Amino acid sequence: MSKDEERVNNLIAEVRMLESTYNDLSSRQSLLERVLIETRSSLDTIKGLSASTSEEVLVPVGGGILLRASPPKTDKVLLNIGANVVVERTKDVATKFMDARAGDLEENITAIASQRNQIAQRLESDQRALQSLLSRQGQ
Repeated sequence: MSKDEERVNNLIAEVRMLESTYNDLSSRQSLLERVLIETRSSLDTIKGLSASTSEEVLVPVGGGILLRASPPKTDKVLLNIGANVVVERTKDVATKFMDARAGDLEENITAIASQRNQIAQRLESDQRALQSLLSRQGQ
């Protein structure tokens, strides 16, 4: 096997590995973005319920069906702190916890986006090198 063929094989393996890593990071970023949206939605709900003076709220149960219900008391909320552990906290403590969680999620999303950009640049560079080697071999 010539040096060029060996280099082509190495580049192909590296491109596949980089593509796989890029796809994994993209999936992770999408998941974190969905969790961030859910976290922000929860914060908005907690804040909105405490500001509401409504006698009735609509609770979605799925399939486009809503149930009428009395607004829950929002002075205390049940907060999932991880590993399926739920604790009762005041609205203010829960809001601070969720704000901190949202900040952590944003930092993780930014870090993953940075990693994705670095991998994309390296992937593009490797693909150009591979094309160059293949075109030289074809001549």
